[in-house]
Amino acid sequence: MGAPHKMAGETYKVADYLATSRSQQLPADVVDKMKLLALDTIGCGLLGSRMPWTQRLIDTLQATEQPGPAHVWGTEHRFSAKNTAMVNGASIHGFELDDVGAGGHHGSVTMSVASAIVESGVQVSGKDLMTAIVTGIETAARVSQCVGRVPHVTCGFHGPGLFGTFAAVGTASSLMQLTREQAVHAIGNAAQRAASLMGTHHGGMGKRLLAGQAAYSGLFAAELAAHGFTNVDNIFECGYGSFPSAFSGARDTFDLTKLYEGFGEEWLSRGVNFKVWACRIPIHPSLEAVKKLRREHTLAPDEIEKVVVKLPQGSFRAVGFPYKPTTITSAQLNLQYCLAIMLLENDVFIDQFTEEKTGSPQVLDMIRRIEVTYDPELDSGAHGLMSNQTDVNVTLRDGTELHATGNQRGTLGDPVTLDEIVAKFRKTTRDTLNQSEADQIIEMCTRLDELDDVAPLIALLN
Repeated sequence: MGAPHKMAGETYKVADYLATSRSQQLPADVVDKMKLLALDTIGCGLLGSRMPWTQRLIDTLQATEQPGPAHVWGTEHRFSAKNTAMVNGASIHGFELDDVGAGGHHGSVTMSVASAIVESGVQVSGKDLMTAIVTGIETAARVSQCVGRVPHVTCGFHGPGLFGTFAAVGTASSLMQLTREQAVHAIGNAAQRAASLMGTHHGGMGKRLLAGQAAYSGLFAAELAAHGFTNVDNIFECGYGSFPSAFSGARDTFDLTKLYEGFGEEWLSRGVNFKVWACRIPIHPSLEAVKKLRREHTLAPDEIEKVVVKLPQGSFRAVGFPYKPTTITSAQLNLQYCLAIMLLENDVFIDQFTEEKTGSPQVLDMIRRIEVTYDPELDSGAHGLMSNQTDVNVTLRDGTELHATGNQRGTLGDPVTLDEIVAKFRKTTRDTLNQSEADQIIEMCTRLDELDDVAPLIALLN
């Protein structure tokens, strides 16, 4: 990093990082993780391109906007960079399969922005791409650490969508080579546009748009700054109306030092995890607990009398609500449904979420046997946000009692592997790519650091 701005406050310190991160040397393990992130994100985006909410976004843009240089993955439609980033971000995040961790769903708000910038005429190497994505992740993760759990758990903002705006502006600032002065204004622009409400999760298509909205806002914030649109240069530390204060409900619960500590030294990008289940991440530990139990017990549906799941507060508020058959989105965010379908079909992926299954008598019967409770003893949190550890207790009809504790994959030395990501990619792209196309994308992502230009990779996504 370069020397801090002579009047550097916390916002300028973040801007210094955005303006100088292009020269950072990524550790080998971070490079390897970014390769996985690129492949996983592309697979999620191509799957999402076929979803009805993506088509509604495309229909809206066709009716209201002019064509542009950047294309929506999996389609022939082209729009402006920020509108395309919005649609692709929504597609990537659109079936609850994209990465999570370190303060966000990062592929949806970094790869979407980078892809749109590349198609706007900026030449980007594979190393440039990974550096820009890491810049976004490191920025968003620190904003998340700064404000802690209050915006997400107490106030009801969707954390990844909220912090994703900063990941997007970080990625855009890196690829657009913004100066320190431009970057500080881009941060102000991004903070002004950041928002993401948990209340949109349980009806309609709103939840699908949260990442797309963040991608749009972050890229637009950088575009504004590049064209001379200025903003305050102290949006993190200005007190009343600052980003940390406003999104913490005016509580003095945030720590501004966490915004900039460790840039270029402590790699929060290592905290990115990959989903193997098509549901919200606080549900995953329960599914992992069932996997543990099934190593020794069949857990046949007709054997199960009762299941009691204990969750920490953040998880309970996010996924512990009583299940009602409404939308597929709501089912993917509901622990009772996902655990029931896991017990019935031993998988929670694309085929487990259909209108027929979300309201089937068999699923509803299993759900009636599942009780979800809040356990305060589970509240010690990873990353200062929430613990995802879950206790699952199963009582069989013969009186046998079983117990397992589940954790999210990627924690406790249990990473998702390259082979698993490749297998997932083939599943998510089975209806959009032939084998040759899939093979090409896999090959290019696994040697991303060797590519002089990522435009040929992006071109494979239309």
